[in-house]
Amino acid sequence: MPSKVWVQAAIDVEDMDLAKKIAFMALDAGAEWLEVGTPLIYRYGHGAIGVLRRAVGSNAVLVADYKSPFAGLCAGQAAREGADYVLLSAGYMDAALRHSVDICRKAGIRPIFDLSVHPRDMRALAEKLTAMGAEHIFSRHYSEITDPSGTAERIDNIANILTGEKNFSLGITSDDLAEAVHAAQSGADWITFGCVLRDPDPAVCRTWIDAIHGAR
Repeated sequence: MPSKVWVQAAIDVEDMDLAKKIAFMALDAGAEWLEVGTPLIYRYGHGAIGVLRRAVGSNAVLVADYKSPFAGLCAGQAAREGADYVLLSAGYMDAALRHSVDICRKAGIRPIFDLSVHPRDMRALAEKLTAMGAEHIFSRHYSEITDPSGTAERIDNIANILTGEKNFSLGITSDDLAEAVHAAQSGADWITFGCVLRDPDPAVCRTWIDAIHGAR
């Protein structure tokens, strides 16, 4: 387990000026990674990645959050615009996932796979992706599962993924600070949050980042 968790600030807005403001605020507060969020990409296209790259220079790792299975398109776009990682969905057939890893490698960008699957299947899928060459896995902190009777069960995704030694980096997203700190303490390598950033408040941003960095 690394001694320090790193922070990915998710820029999930549709306004470019606001996106830049959030980016600089997060970097000033100590965030190591910036996420070019899906709303920003959907509004401006892949050019949004390049706009943020030119704005922040080499001061941050950029993650392009496409949440897409189409690595052949997304990986190339993201790499050309200066992203370091592309976030893709892991909810597809094995051949498509294997192809995604190969495409990213050829494009010179690293994939992060979002485990959009049933929580109890997460460890098996993470191991499968690792065997294909993936190095970064991503999930929400908790999932809510409702059975036919209507009873809801809150499942800790970290506990399902980290059932033994791992040879991948695990990213966890949560928009609850206590949950984010718990995720860091439980073995997540990096934490993503974004909801509180949509209304930029430097004090709130620093509180979150300091708490996550200090979680272990």
